[in-house]
Amino acid sequence: MQARLIEITPKAHDEIKRLAPGAAHLRIAVLRGGCAGWEYQIEFSTAQPGDVEWQDGEIRIAVDRDSVARLEGAVLDYQGGLSGAGFRFRNPHAQGTCGCGTSFKA
Repeated sequence: MQARLIEITPKAHDEIKRLAPGAAHLRIAVLRGGCAGWEYQIEFSTAQPGDVEWQDGEIRIAVDRDSVARLEGAVLDYQGGLSGAGFRFRNPHAQGTCGCGTSFKA
């Protein structure tokens, strides 16, 4: 385990606990794809060899080793509501986002 790379806001923390109580990990990666070149992948699964892991309250978080440079210092938030509810990243490495907001340019 090491220090956290990503800040998880209280709203995101509550939503993660609601969606997957007792999940092994919240695993986050950045993969090639989307309109702007990079997209986030969030899943509830076990950590993979080489992942960077830490604990945030009851939530265990794993970040894909190859994604660390594109995620370090990011904030994961959750926005509720009837339209557009979901997890959102505020990422200091993003130079721009696509029109639909699901991918970013780095």
